[in-house]
Amino acid sequence: MIRVYGLTGCGPCEVVKLFLKQKNLPFEFLDVQESPEARQKVLEMVGTLTAGVVLEVNGEPIALSGVSIPKLEAWYQEYLRRWRT
Repeated sequence: MIRVYGLTGCGPCEVVKLFLKQKNLPFEFLDVQESPEARQKVLEMVGTLTAGVVLEVNGEPIALSGVSIPKLEAWYQEYLRRWRT
């Protein structure tokens, strides 16, 4: 399961969610402003709330700052290599 931590309405967060939908990857979106638990989890994983969009894949955090399609494509190739079976 992929978890996306971000803010509702955040441009980069929306790009990430759309990208995941286009790749048919199931995910859960957690709003760090609305959920104290999500906020705490991001702080534990990456130490800051200003890391950009944070993904959690199989318990491993990935901070995506400066979200772009090339960065997402590179992440997706890594995802396929490491986590997709």
